Amino acid sequence: MYRSSKGWTLAAVILLSAVAFAGKKESENEGRQLLDHAAQVSDIRAAGAPGFQLKANFKVIHEGSTTEGTYTETWLSRGQWRQETTLGDLHRTVVANGQKVWTVSGISQSMTGVNELGFPLGRVRSASEFWKADKVEDREIRSSPARCLETKADAQGSRSALCFAKDKGVLLVKAFPTEVRGKIVESTCEYREYEEFGGKIFPRQIFCFEAQKPVFEENVVELATAPGPDPAMFLPPTGATESLHCQGVITPPKPTDTPDPELPRRETPKNPVDIELLVQEDGKPGDLKVVRSVDEAFDPAALKAVRKWRFQPATCDGVPITTHITVSVQFRSY
Repeated sequence: MYRSSKGWTLAAVILLSAVAFAGKKESENEGRQLLDHAAQVSDIRAAGAPGFQLKANFKVIHEGSTTEGTYTETWLSRGQWRQETTLGDLHRTVVANGQKVWTVSGISQSMTGVNELGFPLGRVRSASEFWKADKVEDREIRSSPARCLETKADAQGSRSALCFAKDKGVLLVKAFPTEVRGKIVESTCEYREYEEFGGKIFPRQIFCFEAQKPVFEENVVELATAPGPDPAMFLPPTGATESLHCQGVITPPKPTDTPDPELPRRETPKNPVDIELLVQEDGKPGDLKVVRSVDEAFDPAALKAVRKWRFQPATCDGVPITTHITVSVQFRSY
């Protein structure tokens, strides 16, 4: 009798494990399909898509202060495009032409909302491993039925999510945890006012929030077929940094050794120092530049620490390449 009971219990555990495994695989597959379909209907930068010119106005809201900016993108193909961003007195230009990309960086990509400019859905899709679904369920977004995928909880118990319209399959919401003043809060971006262009449907408005407070807003004022190509637009800008323009499969760099900075005094700042740098093909950092300062005492300490960091370099189709990234250096007291 004892063996029989034990055998049934074991069988039940095995059966439940198999069901849970199958459910997880089904969620992963459906999540991948949702993301692929959203890219299919909305990615205006897909291979073979028609060229376009996009102009947008945007706002970055920080601690009650609003800074306005403009964004212009001329896209002819995946191998030839130009982006110009102005935010207050800051300016950033990125030009891609064939196997080269040139960057004049005055605006950090880590600034709130800047990564959302122009709705680069291809980046979300290329990070599909990060967005691997742990579960998929129906929800309601702004009174519309949606299908949402949630990732597995991280070490702090936070999950990330993507929600798609059930009728057209477009992306409605992206949510992920972020650190603000030493606390983990939910960051969300909403994509609204989809309109047709070049056989795709594209959002004319983007709103982003941190802990439900608005931090970024973009309004597309023009999305039209690209004018005739002007070769001068795709020449290297003055003072630009050159890197390889990968049109294949990109694997981003990964830090392998990140020693902590030395504290210049006993007080520790709540906010991190953001540093933009090149991760070179040998994994060493180069061209370091502070793009968000805490104060003059901590910035040199952050730079000194990051110069000692080492990375597994980014790759393009498996070949190591030099890439621009931004890192945040958080000071800790022990």
